Order: sequence, then structure tokens, then C-alpha cells
Amino acid sequence: MKARIETFMKAFGMAEYPVLFRYTDDVPKGTLLPPEGAHVCVFALLAKTRGEGTPVALAASHHGCHGGGYYLGFLDWPREGIEYFLSCGIPGKMEGERYVKTPELALARFDRVPVRPAPKRYGLFTRADMPHAADDPEVVIFFASPDLIAGLHFLASFDRDDDAVTAPFSSGCGAIVTLPLAEGERSDPRAVMGLFDPSARPHVEQNLLTFSVPFGLYGRMAANIPESFLTTRTWGTIRKRIKG
Repeated sequence: MKARIETFMKAFGMAEYPVLFRYTDDVPKGTLLPPEGAHVCVFALLAKTRGEGTPVALAASHHGCHGGGYYLGFLDWPREGIEYFLSCGIPGKMEGERYVKTPELALARFDRVPVRPAPKRYGLFTRADMPHAADDPEVVIFFASPDLIAGLHFLASFDRDDDAVTAPFSSGCGAIVTLPLAEGERSDPRAVMGLFDPSARPHVEQNLLTFSVPFGLYGRMAANIPESFLTTRTWGTIRKRIKG
């Protein structure tokens, strides 16, 4: 997997290895799990994976936050009154985040999210260059600048006549796990752009979004590199800028 990722990275000029996600019943030695009952954003945990290569896992009793536990399939519902928390709040009882205009709209959005129960004990994030990274992850997650997203977007679309990328309204963790997993079950999977969630953004650099690719689509993108725009002088100019 490391060799395949490095070929991909070289074509783009990217310096940061992507993060891989998969479900598993066993985790590597040294895996970081959030303390039981602790409230911590998955993107705060993933800073360790991105920077130090530390694997991170969530589980039913170590889910970090209610949203993370829900979107990764370990909890049935993120929290009581979530529809008010996301919208207008409850005077004197709960302050709302005002991400959605009304509680009814918030519930309608939750009804459409394709959350599936976690099929194994852990949801595991690993950095692609580490020895414990799997050869068959379910999702490949890029933390990407605008230049890099432009290249990833066009490569995903290279062999299609429809839109190969979606940028839905979503929590940060929903956009890197829940939605890409659902896309992976389609006959024509799309990549998912994310990190538009204001609650997650404080845990990443200001110029980054996520670009999450179902593993099957990642393989197709990699196979298309040799005949794509990534070999042209146009991309060469951008590639130098990405490399800095």
C-alpha cells in the first residue's frame, strides 16, 4: 500500500500521506483510543495520525463524541435533543449551534444520512505510510489544499461523463466515513469533499478540506494517472506550487 500511495503522491506533488479508514476487530499496538466518556473531536485525534503516524480507533465505549460514535455506527443516536442542538436550541436549557434553521429540518437531514451499524469492534484510522496500514482500506482520506483538491477532483472525474465528486452538508466525521462508505456501495462511487463543519474546522489548518475516496474509486484514479493531465506542463506548474 505504501508504494502505491507514494506513486500517487509523486504524481500530485503532495507531501502529506493520506489517512486510511477501515473497520477491524483488532488494532495495532500503540493505537490511541479516546478515554471512555471523554468528549473529543475525531479531527483532534487525527492530528496525531497525520503528524506522528499514531493509529487512532473509535469504539462503542470509546467514541470521542456523540456525533463520532453515531456517524461511525457505534451509537444509535448522537444525543437527546440533537435536532434542537443543531438548530435553534431550547431557551433556558440548551444553546443551539444554528447550523440548520429549524429542528424539523435537522431531523429530516438525519433521516437521510446513510449510517450503518459498525460491522466490527473498531473503526481504525492509520496513516498510509505506516507498517500497520492495511492494503485494502475502505476509505482513503486526503487532507488537501485548494490546489490539491483541484487535481483530485479532476482525476476522479477523468473517465466519467457525470459528476464524480459530491460536497454535501455533513458533519466532519460523516464526510470522511459515513458518506464515502455509502458511495463505495454504489456502482458509480463518488468522492466526498468535507470539513465544511464549523465545529470540526478548529482542529485543522485553515487552508485544508478533506477529500475522501472509496477504495475502489481510489484504485481507478491511480490507474488513470499515466494518461491524465497529471503528466502535462499545466499540472507541472501547479505541482511545483504544492511542493512549495
